[in-house]
Amino acid sequence: MAEQVRNPLRNEADAFRFLMMCVGAAAVVIVVALLLGSLAGVLVAIAFLIVGAWRTWGMFDSWRRLGSDPDRAPDRD
Repeated sequence: MAEQVRNPLRNEADAFRFLMMCVGAAAVVIVVALLLGSLAGVLVAIAFLIVGAWRTWGMFDSWRRLGSDPDRAPDRD
């Protein structure tokens, strides 16, 4: 039986942190688009999407290797 993957937004603090990162990224894209033009805004948005996909891939990869249960994760002292 496959183990369940831990939800990264399992509590309100994690969900709020994710929301604030999205709002901050959107604000940066809007400011860049207003100051430098639409193309620059699109390029910054694409860069944020690539970084987000890269980080998400790394998270899923570590879940596959180490498991997703935070109680069983090795200590990070």
